[in-house]
Amino acid sequence: MESEGKLLGKINKKKCYLNHGKYGHYLTFDSKNYKVPEWFPADKMDVEIAERLIEYKIKMSEQWLESKPIKKKVDSDSESETEEEQPGARKNKNKK
Repeated sequence: MESEGKLLGKINKKKCYLNHGKYGHYLTFDSKNYKVPEWFPADKMDVEIAERLIEYKIKMSEQWLESKPIKKKVDSDSESETEEEQPGARKNKNKK
């Protein structure tokens, strides 16, 4: 899918575009969008700056994902097993 923005050049043999949308300027690279900071003048954007910005955004998202705690899902099967193990336990959880 070709973007209608300004072609900045190629990064790793893939096209990089500068686009302007409802929320400001953004880069399109490898079928993903990367927001350009509001304080950065879009007319000064070139392929070298775009590559550095994309690398930074990818690195920051990886660090954020690594620091995010993993939440365990509670299986409904395991809940029913614990209820069955306790004789006389009430089935109605909403009752106070």
